[in-house]
Amino acid sequence: MVDSGLDFHDVEGTIQAIRLELHRENLAGAEELVRTAAAVHPDRRYDELATKIRGWLSHLDTRDAYVRAQETQYYRLRWDIGLKWIERRMRVLLGRKTRKLVRRRAAKPEFQLLEREILAHRPARVLDGGAGEGGAALAVGARHPWLRVDGVEVSETNVKLARQLNRFPNVTFHVGLLEEVHQLFPPATFDLVYSFAVLEHVRDVDATLASMLAVLKPGGRLCFVVPMHEFVAAGPIPEYEPIHGYCDHVRIFTESELHARFGDRPGFSLTKIPSLPKPGEIPGCLKILEFGSFFAAFTMLA
Repeated sequence: MVDSGLDFHDVEGTIQAIRLELHRENLAGAEELVRTAAAVHPDRRYDELATKIRGWLSHLDTRDAYVRAQETQYYRLRWDIGLKWIERRMRVLLGRKTRKLVRRRAAKPEFQLLEREILAHRPARVLDGGAGEGGAALAVGARHPWLRVDGVEVSETNVKLARQLNRFPNVTFHVGLLEEVHQLFPPATFDLVYSFAVLEHVRDVDATLASMLAVLKPGGRLCFVVPMHEFVAAGPIPEYEPIHGYCDHVRIFTESELHARFGDRPGFSLTKIPSLPKPGEIPGCLKILEFGSFFAAFTMLA
């Protein structure tokens, strides 16, 4: 929603407001703001910023572009050949990395909330949507050997690594998009579906949620974690430059929006998970109001 209180003739002031949305990772809001500003008060600076934002979002234009961007990013992260890579490969082969990964994931607050859902509802089959290198799925499988876990992940590099790390017969990994899981599994396959830090990446949130719900059994639980980023400006905001050359996170979720969208679902719960940003992650010109994640859960209608 565009802030109608802005004076779009104040180009520098408006650009500061747009930069705030960019640093919040509210790319949709930033793009709407700059386009509205340009329509009200045409200015070369608005046009240049609009072009930049559109370029940062170009990986959302097609399925292939999105898959390519994700795979390129994770290939660079996971397969940087060197002494550390060799050491990491040895730890994978010996099973040390798997044990460490399971311990670390099990200690995270979002995993503990997920585990609470698992123990409360006792699912027989679980889907991890956007499994990454498999940490959460492996932790679920290791700690709950009585259930079956399927992890779906867009990056072939991540799936390859997850399969190498996997030591558990009840865990399986698949290459695929979360918004296409209904094409990978029959309807009503899973008792619980979860995704950790995925919905802020996907091309279409509505399509992704619809696909997740299509494979969830009536009465099953859907759980997801999304970032919680609320800042205000405490000084001049510098230009925004995405780390990977494109905007990996393309949208934000606020507490009020999550309540409005999911609050009437049966068994809805929303938990804030506060955390601290990494050093240098947030510019000093931004004052943090809230930082961390939301854990949301609700029940599929029978």
